[in-house]
Amino acid sequence: MTAHVLVDGLSLDVPAFLQRERTSSGWGGLFFGAAFDPPKRQLLRLLDNISFELREGDRLAILGRNGAGKSTLLRVLNRVYQPSEGRLVVDGSCQALLNISLGFNGEATVRENVYLRGIAMGLSAAFLRGQIDQILEFSGLREKVNHRLRTLSSGQKMRLGFAISTSVQHDIIMMDEWVGAGDADFMRKAKERMQSRVGGSKIVVLASHSTGLLRDICNRGIVLERGRLMFSGDITASLKYYHELLAKLRSDGEASLDMPESRGAQIFGAVEAIAVERDACVIRGWFVDTEGAVPSGLALQLNGQRHAASTIERIRRPDVKRHFGLSNDECGFLATVPLPASFITVAELGAAEARILAGATAEYTHTPLRIAASVANQLKPAS
Repeated sequence: MTAHVLVDGLSLDVPAFLQRERTSSGWGGLFFGAAFDPPKRQLLRLLDNISFELREGDRLAILGRNGAGKSTLLRVLNRVYQPSEGRLVVDGSCQALLNISLGFNGEATVRENVYLRGIAMGLSAAFLRGQIDQILEFSGLREKVNHRLRTLSSGQKMRLGFAISTSVQHDIIMMDEWVGAGDADFMRKAKERMQSRVGGSKIVVLASHSTGLLRDICNRGIVLERGRLMFSGDITASLKYYHELLAKLRSDGEASLDMPESRGAQIFGAVEAIAVERDACVIRGWFVDTEGAVPSGLALQLNGQRHAASTIERIRRPDVKRHFGLSNDECGFLATVPLPASFITVAELGAAEARILAGATAEYTHTPLRIAASVANQLKPAS
């Protein structure tokens, strides 16, 4: 069957009960206001006249700040919400990883919840009977099969939901952020399965704040703002428009409106060269956060102890700007970090389990940057 998604003039209105602001003060004013001035029912437009079309091979990124309508649009595409206006056509089997615990019952056993969750996904009981062994094996819950779900930890429940939700390949896959849960071993398995499911899908729709993830997976993008479609195009042009929109909102003083705080923005980047020169480590690379802003903090962690960069020189990187659609090309850096006298070679840094950490500020450096293969070879301790 050919996979196809058509969104034509789609709008979504939801009812809301809004209370008029009262000027009366005191308990009496609050009591009588609540009694004689009840909330008024109004319709709020969450999505407004959105149109786009997806065909086989399309991997669509939905971009937008918090509250822009990304998750709402995914739920309409998955028919959780029915559009108030417009037309929606979804041809092909669809898998939505939006709420992987949907259908669970805490009083039922793990085995029973495999059927409850699977049936909520539209899978047949006969299919689930054939899949239950691999679901239990993948989630690591074979010994818990007859335990009530409420006795499991939150991590075990997440693993079970993920194993069930990804047990079958579909034509169309929709995700709200990248799905992952559990310990390091399970995260590795989950990542491999997600890559397999995405690769095997005919159409992928992904909403995420991770610019690097979207750039790696998607070939198209749309930008939402306050429920409206602001831009549609290839992924590079879409990311560029999104980052320019965020830069404009920051300059207009709207940066705090429905947007993640800077310290909550995800940072990504790479270390491309490292050297030890006169009691200092010189590090070259690039980094940026998911709002398109350039971080200002960098540190070198050795044996668990952080050493902050004394200087960070900005370097223009038009190649990175083009690749991620950034609004600022000054995302490259050349950083100098003072070192204890005991370190004189790069290999000694590797022996001390060196990690390069970035952060929004010098005081907030917690995100490890990716190490280029050439640098990783330098950091290998001498045998």
